[in-house]
Amino acid sequence: MQVQLNEEVVLDSRRAIWLPRHKTLVLSDLFFGLGAARRRRPDPMPATPQMEIWERVFSLLDDYAPEQVALLGDLKPSQGTVEGEEADELRTIFRKLKGGGRKVIQVVGHPDRSSGPALDGTGIVPVEQHRVGPFTLMHRRRIFVYPRHDPSNGFWINGGVHPLFAVPSPGPQGEPDWLRLPAFLYTGFALVMPPFVSYAQGFEVIQPERLPRQARVWKLLADRLSAVDLGELPPTPEHLRTLTRPTRKGKDSSKAED
Repeated sequence: MQVQLNEEVVLDSRRAIWLPRHKTLVLSDLFFGLGAARRRRPDPMPATPQMEIWERVFSLLDDYAPEQVALLGDLKPSQGTVEGEEADELRTIFRKLKGGGRKVIQVVGHPDRSSGPALDGTGIVPVEQHRVGPFTLMHRRRIFVYPRHDPSNGFWINGGVHPLFAVPSPGPQGEPDWLRLPAFLYTGFALVMPPFVSYAQGFEVIQPERLPRQARVWKLLADRLSAVDLGELPPTPEHLRTLTRPTRKGKDSSKAED
C-alpha cells in the first residue's frame, strides 16, 4: 500500500520511501548481516521473519526498479565485526542489491565509527549525509530539532528515530485497548521513517503535544498505512510511554552511538 506525500515522495507500507523523480528507494535499518550470527545463537531467530525481510526487499526492487538504493543505518549490529558466514552473506546481499547496475549508498550517523570488516568486499563507503534532489538523507537518533534545510523546498529524511505511536482501539468491554505502532512521521522539516525490520522498533512513544502543528503521521499495521489524527489522539497512558531497552553486554548505555 502506498501513500503519496507529494509529487516527489511516496510512502510504502513495506517500510520504504520511494522518490520517483530520482528513482531512489530508501530503506532504514535492514540489519542484513544479522542472519548468520543469529543462526549460531542458542535462541536463533525463526526463519520466517528473515525470509519476510527478503520478500519485501525483492518485491520493492521489482515494483519500483530503482536506479539507486539508499540504506540508512548500519548493515548489521556492530559493523566492525563479522562472524563465520556473515562476510559471505553480506557480499551476496550486495551483489543482489547492485544488480542491473544499481547504485547503493549507505548513510550512517558516524561514518568514522561505522567502517569495518562488515563492509569489506561490498564497495560501500558510509557517508554522514546524502543528497537526493531537494532531499537530504540522514540517520540520527533522538533528533527532534533539525537544522534549516537548503533548498527550502526539500527536507530531511531520517531513519534513526524509529517513530512509535500509542493508538487506542475499542477493547472487548468497550474500554480502550492500546497498540504501540510504528509510523511514518512528517514534521514539515523532516520525514522520519520506521525501521525496515520490525524487531528494531523504537523504545519511546512519541507524544503528539511535542510535535509541530503541521505534523502528519501514518501508522503501520500489517500491510496497511493509515493516517492518524493527532488532534484527536488521547494522551498516552504513562505506563505505555517507554519500553525497556535491553542492556547490551559490555556496553555503557550512556555511550550508545547515534
